[in-house]
Amino acid sequence: MENKPFTVERLLQLPLFNGVQVMAGKSGVSKEIYYVDNMETPTLTGFLRPNELILTTGYSFRHEPAMLCRLLDEMHRVGGAAVGIKTKRFIQEVPQEALDKSNQYGIPLFDIPLEITFIDMTHTVIDQILNRQAFLLREVREVNQQFTNLVLNRRTTELVVLIGHLLGCEAAVLNENKEVESCTTRFGGTDFVDKRPVQVGSKVMGYLAISRQLGEQEHFEEMCLDHAITVLAIEFTIRQSQQLQREREQESFLVELFSGSSHQEDLLRYRAQQLGIPLGRFFYVMVLQIRSANEKQGRDLYNQLVQKVNKPGVYTRKGVIINDSLIVLCSTVHDSAEKQRSEAEQVMSELAGACEELPAHPQLFAAIGGIREQLSDVPLSRQEAHKAMAICLHTQPKQKIVHFHEVLVEDLLLDAAGHPVLNALTSMLIEPIVVYDKEYGTELLATLSAFLRTGGNTKRVAEELFIHRNSVLYRLDRVSEIIQNDLNDPEVRFRLDVAMRVWKTKDIHSKAVL
Repeated sequence: MENKPFTVERLLQLPLFNGVQVMAGKSGVSKEIYYVDNMETPTLTGFLRPNELILTTGYSFRHEPAMLCRLLDEMHRVGGAAVGIKTKRFIQEVPQEALDKSNQYGIPLFDIPLEITFIDMTHTVIDQILNRQAFLLREVREVNQQFTNLVLNRRTTELVVLIGHLLGCEAAVLNENKEVESCTTRFGGTDFVDKRPVQVGSKVMGYLAISRQLGEQEHFEEMCLDHAITVLAIEFTIRQSQQLQREREQESFLVELFSGSSHQEDLLRYRAQQLGIPLGRFFYVMVLQIRSANEKQGRDLYNQLVQKVNKPGVYTRKGVIINDSLIVLCSTVHDSAEKQRSEAEQVMSELAGACEELPAHPQLFAAIGGIREQLSDVPLSRQEAHKAMAICLHTQPKQKIVHFHEVLVEDLLLDAAGHPVLNALTSMLIEPIVVYDKEYGTELLATLSAFLRTGGNTKRVAEELFIHRNSVLYRLDRVSEIIQNDLNDPEVRFRLDVAMRVWKTKDIHSKAVL
């Protein structure tokens, strides 16, 4: 059987319908027929279907021929195919208004000779419809088999070409961001006219775009398009499964790497290369932490951040969530702390939007470990980043980004924690000021801390503390009196600086920096 639609025109060419006269609506003889029904009741609404052929004796119109006009109106509304009526049986003559509507709507209205029985007509029409449907089903099954084979063999580009060939247009597969993944040779990025979503469950994973709109009569093409979308859902499911598996393997590798459980450099580099972990000349670790967020909000935000850090197309970093921290392995060609800080600022800028979208506006902080040339040394960079984060939290809690090199002195003092000399320095130089602040409600210790941090610049101290410069000078005089030392003496300032750093880090436990 030829792959031709079963139209009204082909119906009238069948031997059984020899002698049938088309009274009106000849412009619609190309309409395809999908259904056939005999109608002898006056009910005209609710049961008609698109592309349906209605056969009738006109019995229900015998007393009111104008009802034929209502039938044509309803068929026009639903997209019916044609009406065959035995005019010589009951109505004898078709009203001119019905003929006019038939011509207006393009719904063929033909006269059926009395000698042709309805059972013969119905049988013949149904036989043609079933043959046509069987042919289409065989064709669609073969097409679907081709689609499935191409998807299972991961040949998506060939699948798109086949879709374009079957539909006679350009076609493309778009990802969920509507970016072209594969397409026919002449497909333009914005040339698509129709875009069908490819869903896996309730989630849209991508789209199938074509450069023309399918017509109402192109049912074979529509079925091909539906099957293409179905197999593309399989393709996206396979991709999703592979991506999830890859992400789990990457996560497992990063956890193992940061823990320092593996020290074989060659093996680490081989596994990193196989898993798409960034490899460069130098490596360092950045630790990101969220503050001022409730527990659930924090978990959700960490998940958003790790997705942004690991987004496709970024080949210089990979992150994993470990113990309420986002730990990121960074690859770089630079070996300076300044370049590291610049890269960290860029990452923080990219991630800031996720925090700003939340109602509580949680804050994001970053700490950077030192540069390493070997993957096996990355755990040391991670330890340094955690140390920097813990130290900065106690010494400069408002500072958003800290590099380990900025807290080297504090790290050294932590290693010497409990030394009698350090205890003596804090006892002589810091504790008296703390006691005074508690007794009189002053802020001498904060003023002294800013004074030491700014190198004795009283103007900057005043700006930082939002007080007048004279107030700064007064407070510093009180400090000198309490500790009985001259703050302008370089040796005194050095001892004060060491004592202040020891005091600020005294509550940091060793577990907090490992």
